[in-house]
Formats: sequence, structure tokens, C-alpha cells
Amino acid sequence: MRCSLTLLLVAGGLLVAAAGLRAAEPRDCVIFSINVQDFAHPDESVATLRRIVDINTKHQAPVDFYLTTTMADVLEAKAPDLIALARTSSIVSVSYHVRPPSPHYTKFDWLGLRQMTAAQQHETILRYETHALDLTTGKTTDKVGGYQKLKDLLGYAPVAVSAQSDAELGRTANAVFKELGARMFAVHGRPPNFGDSRDGVPLRPELADLRLFLHPGKDAGKLIEDAFAEAHKVSGARAPYFIGVKMHDNDFIAERSAWLTAFMDRNRRPPWDLAHPAPLKSEPARAAQWKLYEDAVAYVAAQRPRFTALNAPRVLAMLDEQGAKSPGGNSPAPVNPPEPAPRAAAPAPLLYVSATMHIETRRFSWPQPDAFVKFFERATLAGRAPGRTNGMRWSVGADIGWLEGEPRAAEIIRATEKLGVQWDVHAHQMADRATCAALTKKFGGHPTAVASGLVVTEIDAMRRPLTGRDGATWQARVVWGLAKFARHGPDSDDAAIGVWRPQSNEQFATHDPAGNLIAVGGSRLGLAEVERLAQQTLTNRTAPPVQQATVMVPPATLKLRGTEEGIEAIEAWAARLAALPSVRWATIEETAQAWVEAGGVNSRLTLVPTDSLRPPNFRAPANGKGPMKQPPEANPKRQ
Repeated sequence: MRCSLTLLLVAGGLLVAAAGLRAAEPRDCVIFSINVQDFAHPDESVATLRRIVDINTKHQAPVDFYLTTTMADVLEAKAPDLIALARTSSIVSVSYHVRPPSPHYTKFDWLGLRQMTAAQQHETILRYETHALDLTTGKTTDKVGGYQKLKDLLGYAPVAVSAQSDAELGRTANAVFKELGARMFAVHGRPPNFGDSRDGVPLRPELADLRLFLHPGKDAGKLIEDAFAEAHKVSGARAPYFIGVKMHDNDFIAERSAWLTAFMDRNRRPPWDLAHPAPLKSEPARAAQWKLYEDAVAYVAAQRPRFTALNAPRVLAMLDEQGAKSPGGNSPAPVNPPEPAPRAAAPAPLLYVSATMHIETRRFSWPQPDAFVKFFERATLAGRAPGRTNGMRWSVGADIGWLEGEPRAAEIIRATEKLGVQWDVHAHQMADRATCAALTKKFGGHPTAVASGLVVTEIDAMRRPLTGRDGATWQARVVWGLAKFARHGPDSDDAAIGVWRPQSNEQFATHDPAGNLIAVGGSRLGLAEVERLAQQTLTNRTAPPVQQATVMVPPATLKLRGTEEGIEAIEAWAARLAALPSVRWATIEETAQAWVEAGGVNSRLTLVPTDSLRPPNFRAPANGKGPMKQPPEANPKRQ
């Protein structure tokens, strides 16, 4: 049997893949699953998920994140961009799993569910899966939580559920999840074939369970091959043969899981003391897990078409095409084919245009609060046009002096976020960055993973989580606006546009596909320069798929530096760019994510002073018009 894919267009504009099986040679399928549960180290957990997204997107290998209700709260607060990504991503799918202190978790019935009637059990489990969970008391609160919370955040019912309930409660728990929209159950202790079901709901196929986290230092390829050999030998196994490759967020960062140290290791009745987090792993131990995981993903990707990586929605689509229709869920999860459909020609590159402001510690750079908010009331609408879902996308980076010194900082952050403005982390001192992020959160904002104000000698240090005052932690995923020295000027600013992964402090302009930090070019372009670049992108089909440019507006004047171009000029310019099919409005962070999803192809271009849109090897045609050309890679073997 062979996995095949058919594209379908469904309501709401979501592209889904209906995958089926047709007679052909056997096909081996892999499901990468990440259990997300480490509430004791939330910032490190978020950083871990971001890196996994990068790895799986780079190798075009789908992955399932299984979130607990508590971790859904964490992502909502600390990483709403990851939730937004999961709504439409071609790679990332989000499902749900249960952990203590929920009383319907296996061997954790502290509430006495087994002594209740079937109706009482159903009512109680339904409350736990529709209300928030207090980790100290184990009781529910009046806020939305559980499976329902994740469903509300995603805009669709999470496809799969791993509940792990005791036998006396399993059928009732299944009925609750089925009622809420679940369309697949993950089970343990038996190897389900593709097409097996329980209580009318398909089971996640898994003939072999490769717990990858147990094997740091081993050969990932051999582990995968051995798992498939095991799957083929399972009694009663039939094609397609599925293996599960499992990791937990804590496997990359901590010695043990928070739910073990808080609940399973101590007492199994409330109240619970959450002040016993597992110690963080050493850097070598972390590196070993990351190497093992990426090696496993890369191995599966390199073995196409022998192996096909699928996630829960894609498995469900395969079942649907085979007639094993699944229940529940009025809204389909976004699903895409595991391998890109062949195209006759490469798509035209796109220019992602972002706009930003930096508020420095020096007071003369501070904006007038009311004028600042009014500016964004218009600026966020600029560039709207038929067929576009949004206008210009803006971000602001505020240094610590403004965050601590502006009396209306909280009001400004909340008001601008309501308009769609993102708040990056801008600081010129390493020690201030995590504190800036913490202050932004304290004021009701949601700091991005973008760092600005960097000197290139800080790049390598930015690859790890940073700690600020009172133990606040934050980790950058993207850097913008690099400088060679701790000052601005033509000899210091990195005059580049585009997106790449900097190799090191010294080789910051060299693209390293394996790097865990993304650089977005910070060259400050004028409106006319960006418009010219957009026109060139229209005709240059040989350029990398994601081009980039940023417009920077000083917050004190609300006009482009050295010009009288204010909001009226920006609106007129944005209207012209909105008419160009090559232009996409995106924040700096959104540009980085689009670049990752487009394959992460190096698009860095170094600008020259005499013509800020021509790289050093540019040769214009006789008519003076023509596309920009990509400069050669410093180390082409690393591409």
C-alpha cells in the first residue's frame, strides 16, 4: 500500500490534503510527536518549540505538538505567534493531551471519579475539559480551559487527544472528547494499525514507539531503521506501517518533567507544591538531544519516498479518503501534503515589507503618547486593498529607559497592540533584554522573539536564553539591525537587506543553514527605494523566494529620517505598493517565519553607498532597469 495525496479546497480558504492509500509498494510512515508539558520552565519551553518549528519546517517534515491545558495558557500568554502559526501551517499541527492534576489521568483519581455514576463522571470530565485548571488545588476555575480552550485558540478542534484514562473512566472520557470535537485518540500499551478505532473514533496508528529522548549520542538513522524493522514484525501488522517518534519539551531543557516533580514524585492528593522544578540540563546534554532530534528529522526527510512524515490531520485525511470517516469537528484542521506538489516553474519571489520604530533610553527620542497612538491608528490601515487581509504591519522596540521612565508606557503598549502593532525587544545592553521583555509583559504586552540594537559580537550569546532582573528569562529567535560597532554610521551599520542565519560573531554575513538564529536585514531604506525594490522583485524570478525590506520611522518626529515624509506620504506610498502582487506586508517576526516556511533560502544582499539597492556584483542593463542579483555565498558548500 502507498500513501497518496489529493488537494482539496474547503470553506474558509483552508487548503487541506485528502490522503489515501492505493495499491503499490509498501510505504513506511513516521509521526513526529512533541509532548508539551514543562510549565516549570515556560520560557525555555517556548524557545524549544520555536526551534523545533524551524527544524521541521527546514526539512519539510510535519510534526504534532500535544499541549496540556496549562501549556495552552502559556502559549497564549508568551507565544501567540505560535498559536497563529498552528492555525494555517503546512508543517505544525496542535493536538491535546491530559496530565495531572486532572483526575481522569491514569492512576490519579484523587477526586473519586470511579465512585461516581456514569452521568456524574461525564459531567465532571466535561467540566475539566472546558474550564481552566488550578495546578495547586487540582480544581477547575471559572475561566475557559482544557480541550475547549485549545479549540477556541486554534479556531478548529484539535484532531488528536491523548487522555490515558483508567479503564473504568476511559469510555466516558472518550465520549467527552468526541462530543467536543476530537477525531482521533492516541493510545498506549498496544500497537494500533492504520484504520483501527475505539468507540467509533480512529486510533493514531503506531506499530512501534521510538522514544527518541532515551537515545542521545546514538545514530538517529539506525534508530529509525530499527523502529521500522520492529513495526514490520508486529503480529497482525499491516501496511502502511507507522512508527511514532516521540520527544517532550523538557527532554531538551530539564532533567525531568515538571508534572513528575510536582505531582507523581510527591503526593497524589491536593494541595500540590509547585516549587520543585527539575534542574536544567547542561549545555552538552542539551546539544546531544538537539543533535539527535534534528538528525532524526533530517534522516526521514532524506529517505523520501521510502519514508513519509505525517501528522494527525494528514492521517485523518488518509482515513477519510479510505472511507473510514471520523466523527466530530465542524472545522477541519489545516492540512497540507507532506511533499510539495511539482510545479512547472518556480514561483515569483515576494518582497516582505515591514515597518518599525525604536524608542531609545534618551528622552529626545521619546514619542508624544497621544500623537504616537493616533499615528498607528492610520499607519496600520495604510496599504489595505481588495484581496489583502491586512494593511502595513508595524513593530516597536523600546529600550529600558522608556519602559521604566514613561508614565504612560503600559497604556501605549496596550493601545497599540489592539491596533495590531507588535513590540520587539530593543536594548543596547545584554543584561537589559530579558528585563525589557518582562516589563513589556508586565504592562500587558506580548514581546516578540525579535532582538534589535545588537552589535555583531553579541550574536553567539543571543543563541541562548537570557536572564534579567528577578530571574526573568527571554530568548531571541530573530535579530534585526546589526551593527559592527557600538554606534551608528556608514562604517558600523550592516547595510544589508534579506534574511539569513548568521554563522557566528565573526562570520555574521555568512549564511549557516544549521544556525538557530535568524537575521533580518536592517538597512534603513526610504519609501522610494522600497518601491523600486518592489518593482524589481516583480520581474526577477531567479531571486530567492523571500526578499525583505524595512522602513524605519523615528517615533519622536513620526517622519522618515531626514525627510518631511509623514503619515500622508506613507499612506500614498503604501497604496501604490498594495497594488503590486510582489508585495506582502509583514512584521519583522512575520517576515522571518515566512522565510522559514518558504525553505529558508539565503536572501541577504549587501547594499553599497552609491546606490543603496545594488549589491557589489550588480550589472545594470543598458536601459538602466532590471532585477537585482544575489551576491555569491561566502561559503557555497554550506548552502
